[in-house]
Formats: sequence, structure tokens, C-alpha cells
Amino acid sequence: MPTLLTDQYDIKGYESRFTGKGRIRLEGALPEDHAQRVHHALEQQTPWDLQIVTKDGKPAILSRAELETLSPEIIQTRLQDAAERAQTGLSYLRLGLDLIEADTIALAPFANLLKSEAFAAFCGRLTGLSGLELASLDAVCYRNGDFFTQHTDNSARLCFEWNFTQGWRSDWGGQMLFHSPSGDIEGGIMPRFNDLSLCAGDQPRSIASVAPYAGGPRFSITGRFG
Repeated sequence: MPTLLTDQYDIKGYESRFTGKGRIRLEGALPEDHAQRVHHALEQQTPWDLQIVTKDGKPAILSRAELETLSPEIIQTRLQDAAERAQTGLSYLRLGLDLIEADTIALAPFANLLKSEAFAAFCGRLTGLSGLELASLDAVCYRNGDFFTQHTDNSARLCFEWNFTQGWRSDWGGQMLFHSPSGDIEGGIMPRFNDLSLCAGDQPRSIASVAPYAGGPRFSITGRFG
């Protein structure tokens, strides 16, 4: 199982920042070689599903097998529906894989770490939240043009994203953006390799659309604690 680096952080300092802003970011929470293995699994060994929002606003998951049965015209219509839905409400378009349900051998060691009591306790110490229980866990890939519009998750006490994107540039988009009640951008987190971000579920946030000229996909593991 990958090793979680817990002794290099100012726990009290992170807890104070989380209490004040509702979000924190940690650099290098996995050893470099372990993080590289997770990146390789995401890039080369993950059987991605297509995750979209339908025209009537319902989440939909299309497996690789299902996609092979659909014509290019139908797939394009589904993608267009998700984009049009984004103009008026919640929508997203990305690749993903449920790591709670899926049997993904390549990502299993890291997924088991994130499902462990040790990881929940570590996140609890960083945020001052006790009794955290993992509610969801997903591998996620945003490609050119993919996005997730502004949303909150009031049912989650804490959300996290562990990023495994290499060589990203800020002008390629894909930032996790935090929105104020008035619609301003209060802050943003650029995809950085081996960065762990934690935020309160009720924080309005989005994933900026990945630019058409971005040099590669944006990879991460995301999860929610109840």
C-alpha cells in the first residue's frame, strides 16, 4: 500500500486555515515514486466511463462497453446536451470511475489507502472534523473541453481532490475555482502533481473548462466524507 506522509505538516496551522477559509492544500502527501505509480495507473490502466449530465439535468454514466454500441452521432448529441445544460445549471463532462464499486487492480493499493481509517483520521486532524466516514471515491480525468459547472455538496462534511496531473500550465484551464455569493472568484487551485486539496462540502466551486490546446489530460482522485 502507498505510504501517507503525515509528519511533515504543521497540523495546527492547516486546521486554523481550514477553520478560517474552509479549504486547504497540501503539497507532496505521497512519496514521489508512489505518486508516479498512481499517475501511471490513471494514464495507462484505468477503464474509464463517460460521466455526463443529460439534457433534463440527470447524471448519466456510459461505460466503455455502452459507448461501443452507440453511433458517433448519438455520442455527439449526448456531449452537446451536456454543454447546453451548462448554460443554465449544473452540468459536467468528464471521464470517471467509481473506486468504491469498481474492481480496478492498478488503483487498488491507493484506493485502499484512501478508504482506510488512517486517511480519514489524517483529514480529520487537518480540518478539526471528527468522525469522518468516506461516502464516495472516484478516479477522474478531464480532457480538452471537459468541465464541471458551479456546484456545492451540502450533504458532504468534507470533500477532497488528490491531483496527479503532470506539467500543467495555468492557461490550460482546469483549475478548481471557489465562488463567492456575489459570483466573484475567491480563489483557485491549479492542477499540480501530488497535491491534496480539502474543502468543506458547502463551498461553491467548479472545475474550469480545459482549454482545447491543453497538452494532456487532468488526472485526479476525488472523494467525499460524511
